[in-house]
Amino acid sequence: MATAILNDTRLTITFDAGIDLEGKPVYKRKSFTNVKSSATHDQLFAIVEALAPLQQYPINDVERTNSFDLSA
Repeated sequence: MATAILNDTRLTITFDAGIDLEGKPVYKRKSFTNVKSSATHDQLFAIVEALAPLQQYPINDVERTNSFDLSA
């Protein structure tokens, strides 16, 4: 049976930066590495909500990425 050990957590915020000259949406991203792995989804979302008024563009998407080391 394989086991998984949480290795890293990353938080990525995607911002809606408007529309380009061809009418296509433009998105900008900011990633935060070394996020505390034990942080809950609610805690991370609270941080995103606190950062939102300080940003140049409105938030379009929030993503949490966890990576695991697998072993047998």
